[in-house]
Amino acid sequence: MNPKPSPTRAEKIPAVSPRDDYAWWRAQAESLLSPLAALMQPGKADLPLIGQASNHGAQADRLESFARPCLLAAHWLASEAGNDEKLSRAQIAEWFRRGLVIGTDSKHKESWGATANHHQHTVEMAALTLALQIARTQLWEPLSQHERQQIARWFASVRGAGLHRNNHMFFCVLPLAFLEQEGFGRPADREVSRHLLDVLEGMSVGGGWFIDGMNETVDYYAAYAWSYYGLWWAKLYGRNDPSRARRWKNWAAEFLKDYAHFFAASGECPPFGRSICYRFATTAPFALAEHCGVSAIPLGQARRICTRNLEFFLRHPIQQKQGVLSLGWTDEFSEMSEAYSCAGSVYWAAKGFAPLLLPRDHEFWRAKEKPLPAEQKDFQRGIPQAGLVVRSHSGDVEVLNNANGICVSNIKFGTWKWGKLSYRSEFGFEIAPADNKYPLDAALTADFGDGAIHGRHQCQPVAVAVDHCASVYGLGDRFSQNHVSVESRIWWNGGWQLHWHHVVAHQPAVLRLGTYSLPLHDAAHGGVKLSDKFARAMNTELGVAIQPLLGFARVKVHESDPNKRTHLLTWHSLILTADTERIEGEHDLVALAWAGRTAKESAPWEIISSEAGKLRLRHSFLGEWKIAAEDFPKLAA
Repeated sequence: MNPKPSPTRAEKIPAVSPRDDYAWWRAQAESLLSPLAALMQPGKADLPLIGQASNHGAQADRLESFARPCLLAAHWLASEAGNDEKLSRAQIAEWFRRGLVIGTDSKHKESWGATANHHQHTVEMAALTLALQIARTQLWEPLSQHERQQIARWFASVRGAGLHRNNHMFFCVLPLAFLEQEGFGRPADREVSRHLLDVLEGMSVGGGWFIDGMNETVDYYAAYAWSYYGLWWAKLYGRNDPSRARRWKNWAAEFLKDYAHFFAASGECPPFGRSICYRFATTAPFALAEHCGVSAIPLGQARRICTRNLEFFLRHPIQQKQGVLSLGWTDEFSEMSEAYSCAGSVYWAAKGFAPLLLPRDHEFWRAKEKPLPAEQKDFQRGIPQAGLVVRSHSGDVEVLNNANGICVSNIKFGTWKWGKLSYRSEFGFEIAPADNKYPLDAALTADFGDGAIHGRHQCQPVAVAVDHCASVYGLGDRFSQNHVSVESRIWWNGGWQLHWHHVVAHQPAVLRLGTYSLPLHDAAHGGVKLSDKFARAMNTELGVAIQPLLGFARVKVHESDPNKRTHLLTWHSLILTADTERIEGEHDLVALAWAGRTAKESAPWEIISSEAGKLRLRHSFLGEWKIAAEDFPKLAA
């Protein structure tokens, strides 16, 4: 089958009246499904997607290329049909049904094979059970009893398979529950699921937030894994354990009240954590919550968050040469992804089409649109249980992390995806230029002279508040035993951060405090204003600045390697750093760092007065700023 594909994503978003949000969402689902449909071949159970292979093996990648697009198709198939659709719903549903049958046939050459201990197939089984539930009348009910039995035997290979002790435990719970619902359960299934759900609930840190088990991280998995699977389990299977179902729904409601603040006026959420190539999956729980009977935030605001986020990504060239979604954030950039990701992995983005679970006449589509929190006013919101502060300024959103980092066994994912001091919309971030070189942006790093650059990995929270945050951590590694003990405190005012880093260098080291990395779309910038006391750089829209106040010897400019891309958003970028001399022992380092759009706001600060524990600053645009903190060092006026 080769339905006519839609043009690749340089194309315009399909022309649908902006007042008909339901039709717009349905059109976007079809538009993203169309290039996949062009790759569908009769007698196949996978899609020949171009892109990197994962470290899970070819069979796992084959199944991902089928299961995750199937979830996208299921959302579209479940929506009300439009009058101007170009794809055939019957043909799409038929291809996925046939693929499911031959992929689960152990004697067929297209067989995916059973799952096994810690195999990726377990993950995709959960995706397929959700697809079968979402588009049940198109994908499951037309199958013969023999075909259902065969598929059930394949799902049943999940029984006893080893699971990663994190959100992956849901990937056993969901298939087992589906098997029981369809009459293929075993007596032990409920007890296994109860145990797994108990373990999952033990990963709650409060307020609907979860630490991702063995990964030891809190990031967007809280949205597109924990809230998402918890809500689905509660809706589909929670009748067997109503008190547990209520807990998962209540957790989702609490979480979404915080989570609505993570989206900038542009619709972007600050990229951080792992698997961000899933892009608009980040909005999945907002509409899913309504589908599950959970109303956490105003419906008009929930719809606007989902729509603004999807629009943000569709404005960018997020597709690869086949016209399908690429690995990356705002464009194709597979270097930012993890080794477990393959070309099909990105279609977890299908979760973001949860609005299509809601019928056209649902109040979600009819409610008056309500601005995002970041569109209404500047805010600061501390989330102590997650170790995060989220704040907005002039429509942009910034996330400051004070409590979590990837476990030592998974540092291959990139410690800098959590370890930077903060992450901000519009600016993206730098990936590591080499395995032993931590990126300099938005971080305090240590250089011991051995060729490596060390940044923050794991940290312990000291303060997570609406006006400041603080954490304690070390810079160095266990192999060299080089180590700097650091206590970092950060305050904010407008686009500025005030940094106080109390450090003890156990070996001589140069410490550097970096600004956000300034994305440069063509390697050009508006020039750099540079001295040992202040530096600023601008592109046509954004800028960064740094102003050392204590302990730093000089300011440096770091431009990207023209032959190697390391920035999430662009090939070229620029970072300003404040550098110390090679120091040893105990020191206080104080500096101001800025990121924003307004040149007036980027002007340097003036110290009005300083004494131990107190600091008064004045700014030509922002006015006075007073800081009071025990042991804050006295600065020279």
